[in-house]
Order: sequence, then C-alpha cells, then structure tokens
Amino acid sequence: MESMRAVGYTLQTAVADLIDNSIAAQATQVDIFFGDQPSPYVALVDNGEGMTSGEAVQAMRLAGASPMRTRAATDLGRFGLGLKTASLSQCRDLVVVSKRNGVVCGFEWNIDHMIERQTWSLIVLGEDELGQLPRFGELAALASGTLVIWRDLDRLESIVGDFGSSFDAAMMDVRDHLALVFHRFLAGEHGQRFDILLNRVPIQGSDPFLESNKATQVGPSESFSVGGERVQVQPYTLPHLSRMTTPEKKRAQIAGRVRDSQGFYIYRGKRLVIWGTWFRIAPKDDLGKLARVKVDIPNTLDHLWALDIKKASAAPPPQIRDNLRRIAGRIVEPSKRVHLYRGRIVQEQSRTSPLWNVIDDRGTFRYEINRQHPALAMLTDEMSPADVAQMSSVLSLLEATFPVEDAYNRLGQDESHSPIEPSIPELEDLAAALWNAHKASGGDSEQFVSAMASIEPFALTPAPAELLWKVIND
Repeated sequence: MESMRAVGYTLQTAVADLIDNSIAAQATQVDIFFGDQPSPYVALVDNGEGMTSGEAVQAMRLAGASPMRTRAATDLGRFGLGLKTASLSQCRDLVVVSKRNGVVCGFEWNIDHMIERQTWSLIVLGEDELGQLPRFGELAALASGTLVIWRDLDRLESIVGDFGSSFDAAMMDVRDHLALVFHRFLAGEHGQRFDILLNRVPIQGSDPFLESNKATQVGPSESFSVGGERVQVQPYTLPHLSRMTTPEKKRAQIAGRVRDSQGFYIYRGKRLVIWGTWFRIAPKDDLGKLARVKVDIPNTLDHLWALDIKKASAAPPPQIRDNLRRIAGRIVEPSKRVHLYRGRIVQEQSRTSPLWNVIDDRGTFRYEINRQHPALAMLTDEMSPADVAQMSSVLSLLEATFPVEDAYNRLGQDESHSPIEPSIPELEDLAAALWNAHKASGGDSEQFVSAMASIEPFALTPAPAELLWKVIND
C-alpha cells in the first residue's frame, strides 16, 4: 500500500479521478469541501446513484474492475484502481460512505492500521462513527450518493507545508484544473446538467478553445475509423492575443504560455485527458501557437492508447497517429496566417502595398523598407539625387536597427502588440503632405487616390477614398 502511493498523482489529478467516479454514477452535482477542523481533510460528496454495501466493498478492492471488461460509454473508469490510488496518494486514511435506497454503509482504508495489524484490514464503520465524519450531514440529506473523505493528509502537508493559506492556494489550483478537465460536462455537452462546487462556490468551466470569442476560427471537422470506432477531430484557431480579453488570455495560457498550449486536446468520453501536445507530429513554434485541435475518442479504444492509471498520459496508436499527421499541417496553417505580417503576403495577391518586405535568404530573413512604396515614391519625386541618397541611408539605418529580438521575446511572453493608430486629423495631415508632393511633381488626383487608398495606414480606415478626396478638395 505504501508503494502504491507513489503512482504519480498530483492533488489536482487525484481529485479529478474521484469526479470521474461521480460522473459514472450519474451524479449531477459534486460538492468538494476542505478545511482544517477538527483536523485537515478533503471531502467529496456526489448525488449519484450510490452503492450497496457489497458494491462499496468491491469498490474498495484494488483493481476491483478489470480494465478489459466492456464499460458504458459514460464510464470514465479504466483500471479499478482510481479511487484507491488517487486517494491514498494524498492521504493515509481513506473513508468511503455510500447511500442507496435509504441504506448507508461506510468503509475505511487506514494505512497505519494495516501496518499495525500486518494484514489487509478494511474497517467497517458503525452508525455512531458515520455520524461523526466530516460532511456526513451533506450525504444524509441526499436521497442517494457517495461521500469520500481524505484524512491524515501527509503527502499534501509535505508539499504545502502550513495548512493555512497554502492549503487554500493548493485547492485553488484544483479548482482551475477541474474547470479545464471537465469543462464540457460543466457546459452540459453530455446531455444533462452537471455542477462542481468548491466549498459551495460553483466552478465555472474553462473552455480552452475560446468558442465564445467571435474571432475564434472553427475549422472543418472530420472523423476517421479505428477498430470500428469513430474518432472525431475538430480544429480551432484562437484569436490573435490582441483580440483576447485578459480572462481569455489567462484561459488560453494552459501550459504557462499560449505557445506551449498549442496542439491536440484529447477527450475521452468528453473528459479532457491530454492537452497541449502535437505528439511529435508537428513542432511547437510561434506561428502555430493559436492552433488547437479537439480530438474525441471513445473509451472502447483505451487498449490502443496505452492510457495510464491517472488518465493523464497516453500515446496515440499508429493508426491514429497516421491520421493526425495527415491533417496536422493543414490545421496549423490558419494560425500561421493570423501571425504573418501583412508585408509577407505576395503582392500580386494583395490589394495593399506593404511598407515592409520580408527577405528570405538561404535560411535567414530580414526586414527591408519597400523603396517602391507609393508614399516613398511621391516624396522622392521632387528630391535631388543627393537628398534621395540621404533618405536611403536613413532607411537603411532603420532597417539595420529593427528590434526583432526584442519583439520576438515580448511576443513569446504573450505580450500583445498595440501599435499607435493615427487619428483622422493626423491621417488627413499625412494625406495633405503626400498630395502636395504628388501634385508638385505633376501627378493627378485620380492617380493619387488610387495609389494611397491601397496602402497603410489609409487602407485600414473604413472609407480611405472618401478621406483622400476630402483632403484634395479642401
């Protein structure tokens, strides 16, 4: 039992494993409580169908259910170990109390008791003992359900230390984890209401695809068959960081940064099990950091995925990996288009003339100011060759000192670029200066409006031609 505690659960994954059992028991609400009185504990109460005494004893057995047996589509279990390994990874004393048809039963695994007796000794709790348990009243008020209690939280104490503010902070991490892992259940995607409350405060689901943001791009879904079962794939491209609210940006930073959170999001029975990985099918780069792919797999394919006990790690089988590789490149492309600077677009395919050109040179790149840009052409038409040469030197200096490393570092830290947008009066002043230069060189108004309406910053206004004609006519 002591060795089994080192499976590798965190507090977050351990609590999530208990909620899997509640969902399998058809619960519509799970209440999680934690406190330090009379001694530190974590308790979980659900309103599921509950268990009889015999079923509860079976649930307390190690590997009480074979991983090879057929499970219901809504059953999130796998090895018959989760309740025990998840709980005992965090505590030395596990209590399970269940209620069905008005009959209550309770059992306890206490590691120190087993060490003392030197035998597998499952403690059966009497009625008086049940009444003294933390949060027993919550279960007593339900028609049916199950109460799981963790006491003697030695592993948690070794991590958080003082059971004061550190305990609260650890449980806030649990809240965030559950909001992500069960976000589709909290949204009711499985066909019924489902709520998780932490010390009576409802947990709000955290959708990693930001579907509520109108700028999120939803790609075409597709599916493929593996072993007679369907695997559904739905790609998303998140909005550019500048179009995310602060809460949305925090939601998108699942793995610390948006860049590290790109990739496949694997759902088993609508429960998120793996996220933020391309399974080495595609590299994680900045251009693809907005790409996320929802992959739905049924629990009937568990034997192919090599799912671990914690349901926190799995490897796709070759037949699934081949299909994911086939579509991975196409999925990343929309994210690249969101990030590519306008100057990188092929000019023949763009109505906007870029001020900056990207020059690729045998594996390296640099930015150069477009010397053929209409605005520069108009300014230099009336210049002497010496003045043009001086301007070219200044432009070369700007190109050589472009702060590309600083920009890369800032964008890598998920900072948003907020360029200064000129006001309408400022645009009119700029247009007037360009028009005067163009007019002095003998250019006509039609040519001027046609050229300027297709370049930034005028092209970014709602009605560039109207603005330019207004300047000409004033």
